[in-house]
Amino acid sequence: MEISHSCDWTRTSFLPPFQFIMTIHHIILYKFKPEATPEQRQSVKDAANALASQIPEIQSLVTGETVFNPRGHGYDAGVIFLFESTVTLSEYRVHKAHVDYQAFSAPYLEDKLIFDIETA
Repeated sequence: MEISHSCDWTRTSFLPPFQFIMTIHHIILYKFKPEATPEQRQSVKDAANALASQIPEIQSLVTGETVFNPRGHGYDAGVIFLFESTVTLSEYRVHKAHVDYQAFSAPYLEDKLIFDIETA
């Protein structure tokens, strides 16, 4: 029995058998001003949700209220955006709809914390 070890190098790809697709998680925690009404808080959440239809770089997003945690530092709500890359995150940051959202939400916010992570 003869075993052939020949290889047709013209048809062999040198690409890795798999590629990692990285995702950027853009996490924002909101601390509302004490005087912000429930309607104003909801309007900030609704405006964040609307960004997905206005900014094509956003792959997806989720918003929500905090579940009490004694180490939560008083943050009330948050949003998590998913982006394909740091490039699309950068495009989002300067997009007019995002800039407008920041101006709209600022009067209701005492503080916000932004944390970006890259995952495979």
